[in-house]
Amino acid sequence: MGEVTQNIMFAPDQVVDRLEISMTGRWFRIFGSDAEIKRIDCEDIDQFMRVLEVAKMAEEIDKEIKVVYV
Repeated sequence: MGEVTQNIMFAPDQVVDRLEISMTGRWFRIFGSDAEIKRIDCEDIDQFMRVLEVAKMAEEIDKEIKVVYV
């Protein structure tokens, strides 16, 4: 994985409303409150599992995030 030069997903005043997780496709789609959508494609299963761990923590912290497995 390459070096991250900018780590901004959404504008500071935007929140995550919905998170779609594809177990077979190894990707995550993140829906922001301003209708912005970001997608994270994982290169391998280890990377997918690390991101999934963070997604599960986010779901525990913020019960308003709708998590959908697709």
